Amino acid sequence: MGLFEVKVKLANMSSLGRSEEVSLLVDTGATISRIPRSTLQKLDIKPISTLPFSLADGRTLERETSAVLLTIDGRKGAVPVAFGEPGEESVLGATALETLGLRVDPVGQKLLPRNLLALLRI
Repeated sequence: MGLFEVKVKLANMSSLGRSEEVSLLVDTGATISRIPRSTLQKLDIKPISTLPFSLADGRTLERETSAVLLTIDGRKGAVPVAFGEPGEESVLGATALETLGLRVDPVGQKLLPRNLLALLRI
């Protein structure tokens, strides 16, 4: 798949006036999005958990996590994020894409809207 970046708006869910626009690399192999710690601190977003992450080379590392209000092309949702450390790529992960009802067009290098799936028992 071709790599591409998208512009997103991040906001503190308890203070929506605190927002920041950033570019993130679309990474469907990442479970949750990774945002630079400095950006999250600027928005006064505090860590709420620490979770383990597996790397492609087999190593495991831990990162603090929280949640932000993320907006892409008018679609908004509360998504989990990991606090990125210096030297780590900022990425938009699969959970954010699923939450916002977006799919990846790797050829056109863009995100496309899609309907969310639901189970309805009658």
